[in-house]
Amino acid sequence: MTLIDWDVLDGLRADIGEEDFADVVTLFVSEIGDKLECMRVSPMGASADDFHFLKGSAANLGFTAMSAACDMAETACRAGGTGDLDAVYDAFHAALVEAGPHLPDAAAA
Repeated sequence: MTLIDWDVLDGLRADIGEEDFADVVTLFVSEIGDKLECMRVSPMGASADDFHFLKGSAANLGFTAMSAACDMAETACRAGGTGDLDAVYDAFHAALVEAGPHLPDAAAA
């Protein structure tokens, strides 16, 4: 599986324009990062809804590996288990590294 679906990310850029794209990406990355940090502080409190939120945000950015990790974590939570927060966190940061040259402001968010 690829980390990023560039067609989704480029489609978002085309749909909203370059200036708004930078703002939207910065907002999404910031919200994802904040949510992940809160979840890492209290990993046992991570819920299916938390992973669902992250899955949607990741999907909007084309972060496919993160979205898939969130989907598995959400499913695990709904089945009474614990989601793999480390897999989600790692996929997010890997996507940021890959996207970094194309989204220079996103890595700073």
